[in-house]
Amino acid sequence: MFGKNLKKIRSVRNMSQQEFADLFDLKRATLGAYEEGRSNPKIDTVVKIANYFSIGLDELLTKELTVNRLLRFNEAITTESSYSNDDFDGITCVTEEVKQHFLANIANNISNEELPTVKLPHVSGKDKMAFVIDDLTMSGGSNGFFPKDTIIGVTVPLTELATLAGELSVIVANNQIYFRKLTYNNNTVMLTANHPGVEPVLISTGDIKAAWRVIHVFRYTMHSGDSALEQRLQQMENTIASLRQKPW
Repeated sequence: MFGKNLKKIRSVRNMSQQEFADLFDLKRATLGAYEEGRSNPKIDTVVKIANYFSIGLDELLTKELTVNRLLRFNEAITTESSYSNDDFDGITCVTEEVKQHFLANIANNISNEELPTVKLPHVSGKDKMAFVIDDLTMSGGSNGFFPKDTIIGVTVPLTELATLAGELSVIVANNQIYFRKLTYNNNTVMLTANHPGVEPVLISTGDIKAAWRVIHVFRYTMHSGDSALEQRLQQMENTIASLRQKPW
């Protein structure tokens, strides 16, 4: 069913095999093998495809997708809104496209006008920054975070890093943006990922350029926490992680 669904997605989106493969860093021949059922994809590849097209893992792997589902056709959808544009505060947002520019200029107090913004009801933009997730570092478990999810953090002064202990945090250090759970110990922080295959990172507090406490998350697509398929995928990831730790 997975291969058949890939073909249908390409057809609806009018994409060639090469165009589709390039989106997910695959070879065209590899994609062809998936579509024809001659090869099984890696877990990370399935998750990336599902999240990119806002499709549940169960749907992608076990159900035949319909054209209406892929086009998200819904006669009840309306563009009318009781909100005016003035009701939304703009929150500066770091996307994959502007990440390097943001990192290169953060020490120079980069202007908010140089970055895109997101506008959300009931969420003020004061002292906040939004980040669009672009990897699977925090994807482990049913409550994980996936590419294209957006997290919003409130600024934490560097003198108050200890207040982030045990919390989901965004840290800028060593020319990297880290979204992890933070543990504080004297002058060092440990950043721990949800994904079992990602090792913790130790960073000296002196190397940290900026920090935010994560207070909101906006999902690009809904993730079914009680999905039997996701539970099986998690079990597979845990098994792989345990095998890596065994001496051979």
